This record gives sequence, structure tokens and C-alpha cells, in this order.
Amino acid sequence: MTVEVKRRRALGLIGAAGLAALAAGCAPRVEGQATSRWDVMGAHREGKVVVYVNTGVYGPVAEGFRKRFPKIKLTMVEVAARPLQARVMAETDSGAPVADVAWSSSMDIQVKLINDGYAQTYRSPEARHLPAWAVWRDQGFGVTAEPIVFAYNKRLLKEEDVPRSHAALLGALRDDPARWRGRIAMYDPEKSGVGFLYMSSDTVVYPDAWALYDALAASDPGLYVPGAPILASVTAGQHLLAYDMNRSYADWWARGQGPDIGYVTPSDYYLSIARVAFITRSAPHPKAARLFLDYLMSEEGQRRLAQARLTPIREGLSAAPPPGGRPIRVGPALLANFDQGRREEMLARWRRARGDRNQAPVD
Repeated sequence: MTVEVKRRRALGLIGAAGLAALAAGCAPRVEGQATSRWDVMGAHREGKVVVYVNTGVYGPVAEGFRKRFPKIKLTMVEVAARPLQARVMAETDSGAPVADVAWSSSMDIQVKLINDGYAQTYRSPEARHLPAWAVWRDQGFGVTAEPIVFAYNKRLLKEEDVPRSHAALLGALRDDPARWRGRIAMYDPEKSGVGFLYMSSDTVVYPDAWALYDALAASDPGLYVPGAPILASVTAGQHLLAYDMNRSYADWWARGQGPDIGYVTPSDYYLSIARVAFITRSAPHPKAARLFLDYLMSEEGQRRLAQARLTPIREGLSAAPPPGGRPIRVGPALLANFDQGRREEMLARWRRARGDRNQAPVD
């Protein structure tokens, strides 16, 4: 190789390095958000991100993202947890993906999708602000920490009559079953992914969980799949109390839909759930998906979650949680909810408690 050729190659390498440095210097930064410059550039080139979400309480988040990134078209598609799961799987398996991000409060369904290979890895620079229990495999990210409470009708149920613990609710159902018959609303554990998650988690945490669920079943409760009809029925007075209701949703509802709604955080323990988000494996706009995911975890995004009456998971952005919280970890333990034998055993017991004598006994 001649000296001239070597000189030209060296100049070429220097030039390439200079161009890369120049490009990095010109790449847009996002103040207050740690997304890499390259991902920000890529997101702007893609110009679009589609998010599947299982709740309507996302307005301030969407507004904030659109304001910060006006050149990126954000499409939020509201879909219940189980249909969300089916759509992500069908889109990926068919090679015709639509969703870039899946974001849901059905933690077990999200973990199942991640475990089955429907998510992609992203080592988010914002994840360091989350507690260890909220991040799994650099794929699933819990972006909220929301207590599960009892909601009630303040107009029809005196404050002193509201059960303030799971033990107190069990005692009330046993002591005066006639008063509570048909007056409790709850998620249907057979049809609602969230409902089964709560039932399964209660049985792990609370020694008398089955006694409580037996008493709830005997009270002829109103069973629902989405949360809105639960709170609507309590607001209307059809039911007095909603069992295992997300506090964020109850608070949002009380402020905008039904001022008669109150809620109590159970004093013996309360579940705490995280809304889990992940980037789908075949996301059509992966850089924009990273940008949106980082936004959810950023300080601004977390403040926007608080505006939506969702509880931020980053420390220092909300009041200290009350004692007794039992966070549901984002991780493989939730896969037990998909053990068909265990699931059927739990649901068979629930059906028998409700008086369905056609169910075979469980050994």
C-alpha cells in the first residue's frame, strides 16, 4: 500500500469521525428526558407512534407528548386488556404489526406477552428512576404505583359504616348479609383480566382471602369487566360499594363524573399495581416507541400521569403512600395466573360460592 493511499484512508476515517461527531452535535436533545440523540432523530424520521392502552385516563399524557413532540403523530387506541393481548399477538404473528407500545394495567397479561416473546429489549436511561420491582428484563416497565381500594357511595353509605379493611368487610358481610345483598360491585374474575389478577393476588397476600371471596360471592355482587360501569353503578346507587377498585380511577371518576364517590385505602393491606408498558417486538416505529416509553418514565411524563389522577412511580412526585402496601412485582411470578389448572381451580371455587352447582368439586 502506497503512502498516498494510506494518507487518503486516514483522512477518510478522520472525515467520517468528524461527520459522526457533527451529526451527534446536531441531533436534537430533549431537555428533562434522557432518550439518546440517535433515538430522538430516528423518532422524528419515523414521525408516528401507535399506543394500545386499556384505559381512557391518559389525556394529559397524550397532550404532553404531543406538545413536546409536535412532529410525531401519536395515536392512542383504547382497548380492553384481553383484546389488547389478542391484537398484539395476531399482529406480530401475521407480520402486519400496528402497535408500537402496549400499555395496560393487567400486569399478568403484559408479563405473559413479554415472556412469550412479543416485546423487545430496551435499556431505557429513564428506568433507573423506577424501583427494581417495576422493571423486568429491560422489556416491561411499570410506570405507576396505584393502590387498590374500596370505593363507595358517600350519599348512601355513612362514613362510619364503610368497612376500612378486608377483615372489616368480611365481618360486615357475615354479620348483616341482607344489608349487602346485591349492593357490592366488583370486577368479574372470570371475564376480566384485572379481576382475576386482583383475586389471585389477594389469595397470595391475605390469609382469609377465600373466606372473603366466599362471602362476596354469596352477596350476589354485580360483576363487571371494565371499571367505568362499576363506578357508574355505585354513583347511581345501584350498589353501595365497589370492591378492589383502582384508587387512581376512583379519584378521577369522583372529580369528573360522580362527586358522590368516595374511597378508603384498606388499613390491613392494599395491593399496589403498576401499569406496564413495553415496546412490541415488531413495532413499526421503534425509535418513536422508545421516545414515548421514556416520556412515560421522565419527570414531565410522570407529572402528566399525576394530572390524569394516576399515581407516579418516581419518588418525590406524589405524597408518601400509606402503610400496608403490597406491590405486585412486574415479573415471572405473575405467570402463575396462566397455569390453567390453578386458574380453573380458583374459578371453580368462585362459581361454587356463587351457587353454580354444575361445577365439579375441586380436590
